[in-house]
Amino acid sequence: MGDQSMPEASAAAIEELLPPGVGASSKKRHVSLKIVFLKISNIDTIKEEYSADIFLSARWREPALDRTNKEKIKWESYFDPMLNIQNNIGELKQTTWRELQTEAGGETYVIERRRVKGKFFEKLELQDFPFDIQDLSILITSESPPTDVELMEFNSTVSHVNVDSFVDQQEWGLYDFVVGEQRLTPNEYSSVKYKRPGFVFRCCAVRRVGYFTWNIMLVIAMISSLAFATFSVDRKLPQNRLQLTFTLVLTMVTFKFVASQSVPKLSYLTYLDRYILLSMSFLFLVCCWHAVVTLYNHDDAIAGLMDYYAFFTFVGVYLFGQLTFLLIVGTKFLIKKKQKERTEEEYQKKVESMPMEERPQKRKRRRKHLMKITPFT
Repeated sequence: MGDQSMPEASAAAIEELLPPGVGASSKKRHVSLKIVFLKISNIDTIKEEYSADIFLSARWREPALDRTNKEKIKWESYFDPMLNIQNNIGELKQTTWRELQTEAGGETYVIERRRVKGKFFEKLELQDFPFDIQDLSILITSESPPTDVELMEFNSTVSHVNVDSFVDQQEWGLYDFVVGEQRLTPNEYSSVKYKRPGFVFRCCAVRRVGYFTWNIMLVIAMISSLAFATFSVDRKLPQNRLQLTFTLVLTMVTFKFVASQSVPKLSYLTYLDRYILLSMSFLFLVCCWHAVVTLYNHDDAIAGLMDYYAFFTFVGVYLFGQLTFLLIVGTKFLIKKKQKERTEEEYQKKVESMPMEERPQKRKRRRKHLMKITPFT
């Protein structure tokens, strides 16, 4: 009795993944995928989207066509993986056509090719903004259940990205590799327990942060350093000291508003948010000191000595904070950059293992240019 329950349990588990009316007895088809990012443009950080022109190829075995007349084929009579692009925004402009490929042994494969243009959604990870490295992905799904179709990457060739046609080169640098990963995605048209096969292709872009470094962060550092100038005002005139400090705080608030226009409304802090808030906190502490030191004006010697040590304490805190921030940001950025470079090296090894006619064109000049990107370029 126990021996019979195990197959029944396994069958029940498989049936749970299938939409109603679909059995688990059909033979699984392996669909190989390849993508070429022909053109990438308009990476929008606020809307979390980008535009792309892609070329998608799919290949699967069709035994029914081995001994059939291949001149006039009714495609609706044969297997269709029903591939869709899942993360598109709005209507896609696409052209689809199919052709046959016959191997030396007489095995027939169907090749489906698509030229697709449109906008695609990408959930950006902006914790490191503006020192961030982002993946740009295309999610391919099949309407068939995972027991009938398995999406996988081409073995005989590699997906790639055309970095020479990258439009946003002033704001981003584009790595010359594409990685793929299998995943199961929920079916929106049925119960959440039903899954469908998917495959996601990713290329990678690194933000050029020169604009944010020189136009926002450097200006903020200069504004917060002006807090030291308030100590030149006689401590017996706290109203003048406070007035100058309040002006610096209001200026910092203005820059915080400007910086918030560059990112979507997030529930977490970016590196730029942290830097601005830390600078405002520094000005807040200076302002509090100018108010507290007035309590010791009855003893001029003690008040002068305290004000003297407070000045150098704030200088130390300011320099320590700036250097710590630069060290943390630079270290984390270089670690992530090294990880992407290792991924690119693995991709290049995979390319070199392919036949010469299947290899994408090398772009050494672009690779060297990308290596020069630092956290402050």
